[in-house]
Amino acid sequence: MFDKNRINNYIKAAGINVLLLFSGMAGIAGQDNADTLYLDLEGAMAIAREQNPTLKVSALEIEYAETGINEIRGRYLPSLNISGSYNRNIKRPIIFLPDDSPFGNGFIEVGSDNSFMATLAAGMPLYNPSLNRSLRAARTEKDLAGEQFRGSKIELEYNVQTAFFDVLMARESMEVVRKSFMNAKENLDRTRKMYEQGTVSEYELIRAEVQTENLRPNLLEAENAYEATLNYLKALIGMEKTRPTEIKGNLTDITETMLSDFMVEEAARNLGKNTELVQMGLQLELVGQQKNVVKAQGLPSLDLAGNYQYQAEANHFRFDDYQWVETFSAGLRLTIPLFNGFAVRAQSRQLQIAGEQIQLQKEFLEDNLSIQLENILNAMRVAFEKTTNARSNVQLAERGFEIAKTRYETGQGTLMELNDSEVALTQARFNLLQAKHEILQAKAEYQKFIGENNKL
Repeated sequence: MFDKNRINNYIKAAGINVLLLFSGMAGIAGQDNADTLYLDLEGAMAIAREQNPTLKVSALEIEYAETGINEIRGRYLPSLNISGSYNRNIKRPIIFLPDDSPFGNGFIEVGSDNSFMATLAAGMPLYNPSLNRSLRAARTEKDLAGEQFRGSKIELEYNVQTAFFDVLMARESMEVVRKSFMNAKENLDRTRKMYEQGTVSEYELIRAEVQTENLRPNLLEAENAYEATLNYLKALIGMEKTRPTEIKGNLTDITETMLSDFMVEEAARNLGKNTELVQMGLQLELVGQQKNVVKAQGLPSLDLAGNYQYQAEANHFRFDDYQWVETFSAGLRLTIPLFNGFAVRAQSRQLQIAGEQIQLQKEFLEDNLSIQLENILNAMRVAFEKTTNARSNVQLAERGFEIAKTRYETGQGTLMELNDSEVALTQARFNLLQAKHEILQAKAEYQKFIGENNKL
């Protein structure tokens, strides 16, 4: 898997290293022809939801839990079983007679050489506390599977958003480097003409050439960084790496869309829908119900039972001469557990300990998440301020670059002054991109923490 932490420090302008961060995911929004795919954020979400294997596994978990509920419900229905048997009495059964028996003392043989029996047995639970509690536990397992599916979906959407933001960041950073490179080439052409006119020295011409060539590797690195994040994006949503792809959108438009109705000061801080906390709460509830199921194993149960038999015995195999006999019985069966070697007590204690562990973990997680959420909002607040400052700083840097270029062309300024202004402009543009990227990352993380699905 592509390591986003390896792509940093790849853009340099006039010796200044600019750090860029990357992660990954995106999706398919449209298709203009059979070869090129045009991706926007919403399309990326749709494709990722459809192809992501984790979501498919989570969906099957819900189905699995539903079949568990149906299995327990089936135990409430009557059960019917048919069985048949044949016995060959090598030595017939005997009955011992008492001393005062009118048939004499000793024993007598009973039965025949061949015995045939067919049985239809029926049963249905009338009162079974263990079964009732098992059904409640199975329903909680389904709720837990559903919440795990929601958690997987939220995690996937978070990854898609952050990856898409990183691809936009890489592409727009590449454009900044390209502009810087083009500015350097223009400066070189301008300096060469001035050198031919004798208004600048050969030293300044050489310096302009070196400045331009120093930026060329930075442009190549920026292009490679963009391709790396885009390839990671494709891999995450199941696209072929070789498929031509164009990314739609930009950081500015997405920032305005995602933050159009969002205010940091009014942001909700309720973690009631945080999927980690919800899952842990359901796990705690499930452990409690499993404990009740174990305890119910020591309670009485009442079942309705019926038995129908069809049998015959003979010393030969002439079935037409057999005398078949039918018997039928029905009644109630009461089961009262008396002693099971303290197994129920031990199992109940194990589940109680497991519940206490989950409760402690849940309390710790809730405190930790609250702190992290506050840090995310603080980071977003800082990013907002950085964006405002960076936007005005870009305007000033653009103005300063135009002034330095004019001064250099008229012979009032130096090449160093022009280069400094160009470096300042490049840095200001990077700072603005980085601030917007930080806002989007924080917003995506905020949605994940409070348990919101993607909202565009």
